[in-house]
Amino acid sequence: MSTTPHRTMTISHERFARAQAHLAGGVGSGTRSPRAGWLPCPISVAEASGSQIVDADGNRYVDYQMGQGPLILGHRPPALIEALTQALASHGSQLALCHDLESEAADAIAARMPSLELMRLGSSGTECVQYALRFARAATGRRLIVRFEGHYHGWSDAIHWSAHPSLDEAGPADAPIAVAGTSGMPAEIAAGLLVLPWDDVAALELAFRRHGDEIAAVICEPIMGNGGGLIPQAGFHDALRAITRQHGAMLIFDEVLCGMRVGAGGAQEMFSIEPDLTVLAKAVGAGFPVAVVGGSAAAMAVVTEGRTMHGGTYNSNPLACAAIIASLRETGRPGFYDELIARGERLANGLVGVVQAAGLEACWSGVGSLFQLWFAPEPPHDYRSMIPLVELSPFPTLHSELLERGILIQPQQESLFLLSAAHTDADVELTLTRTAEAMPAVVQAVHDGRVGPKGGVR
Repeated sequence: MSTTPHRTMTISHERFARAQAHLAGGVGSGTRSPRAGWLPCPISVAEASGSQIVDADGNRYVDYQMGQGPLILGHRPPALIEALTQALASHGSQLALCHDLESEAADAIAARMPSLELMRLGSSGTECVQYALRFARAATGRRLIVRFEGHYHGWSDAIHWSAHPSLDEAGPADAPIAVAGTSGMPAEIAAGLLVLPWDDVAALELAFRRHGDEIAAVICEPIMGNGGGLIPQAGFHDALRAITRQHGAMLIFDEVLCGMRVGAGGAQEMFSIEPDLTVLAKAVGAGFPVAVVGGSAAAMAVVTEGRTMHGGTYNSNPLACAAIIASLRETGRPGFYDELIARGERLANGLVGVVQAAGLEACWSGVGSLFQLWFAPEPPHDYRSMIPLVELSPFPTLHSELLERGILIQPQQESLFLLSAAHTDADVELTLTRTAEAMPAVVQAVHDGRVGPKGGVR
């Protein structure tokens, strides 16, 4: 890779133009579009292996997006390919019938996360979050769901509220208003939600004093991945667990992003908390589309006894189950998470050092396998403290300059660096070198006032 901006995007541009004929906006998901920061046009991938991808124009990148989280083993890991090939040869792709691999996959998950005594499989985190909310309401006979401002639990109408609200609409900091995450969502749904500030025990206690006998569950990302991997103050999760138990409400951990990524037992092991219900996806299948909803036998009784509907044509399909089994076998080897997290911490600390050496403030938040770099002396602690840091951040310039130098990160400041077992020390060193090369442009962007979400547009 050259040390100066070098990319040609001719074929990616051509493919993007062609895709717009029948793909809305020319992309399969809005997160891949120019509107989401992929400039001058979305990257069109030609091949991917390990920690790297090559685009249609032959540009090679070290990838820290990792499929937005699932690729804990990197691109095309041999163990996963072998397991899927065997499952396809023996069981086929889809049965809609019972088979041996589904119980083997469930056993492997329960061994990692004892709180999941019983579970069901699905195809996406959004789907399984919806089921978790349904199960909690059915089990408690209550209607209200508490969610935290700035957390993301999928795109369904039921819960996609106040994930990234405008502060002009969001109401007071200690009593946020539920703000629809997109157009097309009926306002009536907000009546079933209570939105609270993250990492605020007093606000949580007040909500339960006022509405405790109506609250079915509290749902949260135990590590706020939607805001750069924010970890709450010590004791917050303990308070969350104690308050929900006291009032007979369920605690739902949305570990779609951090489960099987921040440690062998996910964030619940990290914080020594047993939620009533857990949702897993992304890294649990190492890149294959699969999700899990499960919890204690008591919480899942509504499903076990057939009182609450749960179904899905593709649930527990052989390929999904084979992916789980292979993924957990690989990530379960001794030292896997120690090595992954240590390498990520070296990268995170190295990035901070590079930025500080260029004369800007810097810090990082999260865990080594899931973190974000901030251009500030300390990271935010919740959604509202994050907003001013995003508005003053030269991160879009860093993103565009690193892309030109063969380092692929997510475009938004509030997103994450995501590592895999395929990343090497050489990848880390190259990334730090390329970041140092990018810093003059980043510093210039700060001096010119080209900061905030649109600061990197060129």
